[in-house]
Amino acid sequence: MCSLALLLTACGNDTVSFSTQEDSRRQALENAEYNARHWRDKNAENYKILMRGDSTISSRCAQGDGWATIDLKNDDKPNIELKCSTVSGTIGCLTKTDFQGRKYAKQDGQCNKEIPYPLPKIQK
Repeated sequence: MCSLALLLTACGNDTVSFSTQEDSRRQALENAEYNARHWRDKNAENYKILMRGDSTISSRCAQGDGWATIDLKNDDKPNIELKCSTVSGTIGCLTKTDFQGRKYAKQDGQCNKEIPYPLPKIQK
């Protein structure tokens, strides 16, 4: 068991550099955008994709929570908010309402240590 001093320094205080965080953000955005394009092509063709990304990626959580928020915009239709996986092409994207009704919603905003790091690239 770690003492308080060690807990703050050596026990579980793994951090990554800013550059590594940026690499994770980049891969998460790329993966989420791939999923959003796939969802849009099947469900909402004339919408623009506006990426918001995974805001939980940090120096202590380089893998994030596994979810990026995406806004689909169309001047003539209601906006659509999606939650898109940053690591899984098979999960893809869910509408915000559908997402909130699934077990995935518990992962949102929490560092998800089950996600592989570095983030895998979704194969296209």
